[in-house]
Amino acid sequence: MTAVPAPAERSTVASVLAAVSSMRITVVLLLLLGVLTFAGTLAQEHLSPIDAQREYFESGFVVWDTKVPLFGIRNASDALTVKVPLPGGYTILLLLFVNLVVGGVVRHRWTKRNLGILVTHLGIGLLLVAGFVKMHWSHQGHVSLFEGASSRTMVSFHEYELALLRREGDDIVERVVPATALEGARHGTVKITDASLPFTVEVSGWLDSCQPRLAGPMMKPPGPVATDADGTSVFLESLPYDKDAPGFAGCRVNVVERVGLAEHSAVLFGLGSGPRQNPRQPYTFTIDGVQWGLDLRHELRDLPFEVKLDKFEKTDHPGTANPRDFSSWVTVREQGGEPRQVHIYMNHPLRSHDHVFFQASWGPSPQSGMQGPPFFSVLEVANNPSDAWPKYASYVVLLGLLWHFVAKLFRFLKSSTNRASGEAVS
Repeated sequence: MTAVPAPAERSTVASVLAAVSSMRITVVLLLLLGVLTFAGTLAQEHLSPIDAQREYFESGFVVWDTKVPLFGIRNASDALTVKVPLPGGYTILLLLFVNLVVGGVVRHRWTKRNLGILVTHLGIGLLLVAGFVKMHWSHQGHVSLFEGASSRTMVSFHEYELALLRREGDDIVERVVPATALEGARHGTVKITDASLPFTVEVSGWLDSCQPRLAGPMMKPPGPVATDADGTSVFLESLPYDKDAPGFAGCRVNVVERVGLAEHSAVLFGLGSGPRQNPRQPYTFTIDGVQWGLDLRHELRDLPFEVKLDKFEKTDHPGTANPRDFSSWVTVREQGGEPRQVHIYMNHPLRSHDHVFFQASWGPSPQSGMQGPPFFSVLEVANNPSDAWPKYASYVVLLGLLWHFVAKLFRFLKSSTNRASGEAVS
């Protein structure tokens, strides 16, 4: 026999559901989302787009620093700085999802009359779920190739990793530490230890945008200095954000041997990850006859197939060096399958194994001082499990709106017919 909730309990639950699903809550959340969008847009004056996205739209809480001009002050730098606490985009969208589900699905009456509205709410909810899945489980990067080259690896645009390398004969064995595990190195020291390693790695002085500089009498370093094996002293100089020339991440590493406590220090700098004729060299050191290496690089992810660039074609506007069109012909080699040729160009990507390849860019640009070929092609890669969900959600929303509109139209026509029949009888 099922226990029936007491009236007081039902009243409390109903009150909570009514408060959560209130239309007033919806309006407040949408207004907060508008304010957050405005604040995040202004923040890109001093933050990169990816940093602004993480700080304002992928966070649970953010403090918006804004300047308020006072009467009589002409210089904007002298304006009053006001700190405005705001819920982050993650929090707002999560609350909107709860408000939508409770108000539009749970508390809404499931009747034939309201079926269109319910279906529409489900479609909007699917859109929010697709964004949630994309944020947590999608990956973006690029594959940059010269003609004739191939790759099975995508390189992240923004994410970094610290690679620990060990030479075993002609092979290189590596293990990686994601940059998320090195967050403490921004204001302190992160120690990487493992019982299988004959040393401990200490990471400190993490900078999101910097460049290496040589320390000397004319250049006094503002922070710790690392001395290479040849006696060269190097430090990292922090750079302000520049949208035209974004910097690269860097950090200082100190390797302490377990036996003897000898130290090896270096500065690691995450250079660009385009194709290079001279591949970058990691910082190397030797302990007990074994050669080790450390490399700060953009995060690498394996692809389920190989992509080879057969041909890259670029057409310029007449009399200029500005490209009018550029595209790539590639060969896709899947394991156990036949090679296939694909032409990638604007709005015609390559899709395979939940990966999408877009023609994004090319290089080297004329500004780099290299005017002619060979050029390399930059293919943007997106691996998003919810890639097609927004399309399906749009179909669901369209179906719900059509159902609701047609149902309202039939009810209107029926009531009009009934009124006309009644007037004719009278």
